[in-house]
Amino acid sequence: MKAVCQAGYGGAEQLSVQEVPLPKLEASSVLVRIVAVSVNAGDHHMLTGRPFLIRVAVGRQAIPGMDFSGVVHAVGSGVECNFSEGDEVFGTADTKCGAFAEYISVPATNLVRKPEKVTWEEAAALPTAGMTALQSLRTGRPVETGGRVLINGASSGVGTFAVQLAKLMGANVTGVCSTANVAMVRSLGADAVVDYKKESVEQAAAAAGERYDKIIDAVGRLGWHRLLKPKGSHVAVALPNPESECVPCSLCAIACSPWCCCCLSSSKSHMFMQEVRAADMDELAKMVADGQLRPVLGLRLVGISEVPDALAGHSETLGQGHRTGKTVVSLRGVHSESMERE
Repeated sequence: MKAVCQAGYGGAEQLSVQEVPLPKLEASSVLVRIVAVSVNAGDHHMLTGRPFLIRVAVGRQAIPGMDFSGVVHAVGSGVECNFSEGDEVFGTADTKCGAFAEYISVPATNLVRKPEKVTWEEAAALPTAGMTALQSLRTGRPVETGGRVLINGASSGVGTFAVQLAKLMGANVTGVCSTANVAMVRSLGADAVVDYKKESVEQAAAAAGERYDKIIDAVGRLGWHRLLKPKGSHVAVALPNPESECVPCSLCAIACSPWCCCCLSSSKSHMFMQEVRAADMDELAKMVADGQLRPVLGLRLVGISEVPDALAGHSETLGQGHRTGKTVVSLRGVHSESMERE
C-alpha cells in the first residue's frame, strides 16, 4: 500500500509517500481501506515534535495521521463488535497514528459505522475534533439552558463543533475568531462574535457587561479567570503557546495561576485531552445525519500525495490562528458521498 512516512521531527522535508506492507491485523482489530482522512492540530504537533512533551508522551510514529473514514477490509478473529467486510466506518487511530495511508488496522473499539447520509469527508472530520468539542463541553460546570459560553478559536476544527454543540445544549454562545471568519461563525449559531483583530475579548466583554459560565479555549492563552463568573469553569483544549520550547513553563503557569487552584478561587480550570469513545463518535455522526451538526470543511484535497503539504502546511497558520474548519483529503480520487467498490 501507499503511505505517508515520517523520517524525523520537522516539516514537509520529513514526509514522503512510499510503498509499505499492509499493517498487521491483530485479533482485536479491524483492517480498514481508507477513503478520506482529516488533519488535526495534534498531527502537526507530532510532526514537529513540539511542544517537546510530545516526544516524551507520544513519540514519533512511522506513519502519521489519526482520523479517517473507509470500508472494512478484514476483521480480527477476536473482534466481538458486529463489523463485517464492506461496512462503511469511520474512527481514529488516536496517538498511535497510521491513518495517512491506504489501509489502517485499529482496535474495533475505535470505530463506528458511517451513516449513509454522512459523506466520507464529513466522517473523517468528526473523531478527534468532534469528541474534543463534545467532551470539553461536558467537563467542569455543566452547560445549562441560557448559560453563557465563550468559545476561543471558534473557527477552528474544534471550535466550529463546540459552537454548534453548545447551542444544541441551550447555551448563549460567544465565538472568538478573526475578521475573515465572523460570518461563518455566526452561521453556526453563535449569538455574538468577537473579532480579535478589532478588539480584545476583555474589551468586548466589558462593553457587553458580560462574564461567562464556561470558556472553551481551543487556541491556548492565560488570564481567563477575569472573564469567568464566580462558579464558572474554563477548559483548556490547547496548551498556552503550543510552539513554546519550554512546556514545563507553560504547565507551571497553568498550575500556579489562581484561577486553577480551587483553594484560591471558586472558578475552576481544567486541562483537557479527549478520550476515544465510540459512543461519542456515534452520537456525533447521528447529529450530522439528522442535520443538527455540520462539519465545517475548509481545505479539501484529493490524493495521498497531497497529505504531506496539508499536514506541514499547518505550520504556516500557527501563531496567526488555525485554518478554518477541518482540512480533509480524499484518497480515492474524487470528493463524493459514495465510493465504487473494488
